[in-house]
Amino acid sequence: MRLIWLTAPAGLALASIGMLLLHLGNSPHYSSTDIKLDEPRHLITEKMLAETAALSNKLEKSFPVKDVTGKALTIGSHNADKPQYIYFIVDGCPCSYDAEPLFHDLYKQFNGAVEFVSVTNATPEKAKQWYTELGVPYSVVSDPKEDIIQSYEAKAAIYSVLVTKDGHVAKMWPGYSADILKDINATLAKLAGVPAKPFDTKYAPIKKATGCAFDDPKFK
Repeated sequence: MRLIWLTAPAGLALASIGMLLLHLGNSPHYSSTDIKLDEPRHLITEKMLAETAALSNKLEKSFPVKDVTGKALTIGSHNADKPQYIYFIVDGCPCSYDAEPLFHDLYKQFNGAVEFVSVTNATPEKAKQWYTELGVPYSVVSDPKEDIIQSYEAKAAIYSVLVTKDGHVAKMWPGYSADILKDINATLAKLAGVPAKPFDTKYAPIKKATGCAFDDPKFK
């Protein structure tokens, strides 16, 4: 009996890992063997930090769009009823797969107090595939011409920006890490006017990581 108690958790853990690898292996343009959470593929540079900091208070252009489900929304609305958090994705970027579950957790943390939306340069078909296969709990918007992406000056995957109700940039982040996610959590809580709750950063890297660049020919 004791042997069963000891071996059962190990068996369940192996089964869970197998299901995760199978899921990721079936995801578009991505192999589960590429998972790399121990060491970031791309590190945030001082230039990235300076560029995103300089965008604070910028009034963004608004983009009336439809997400992959046909829902109408406005990116960067100048008359919104809640702040908007926008997360950028490069089509085929493995870094985006690594980070995605953490942003799902962040969405759940705010329970509707902040509007979440992700913008990808993928075609509508691929964007919908991403939305469906990864179980994204918020809107995914296809931007293959990169009009929104360029307007927000997002240089790579995992860039994200918090926009105020009147369309100004409250803050932009050029990637993620345990510390950056904690800062995003605190900043979203402050702008949404809700109590800040601790956020579990789970497997997020200690080093400040960004994603694959939008201008990388490998993803064109």
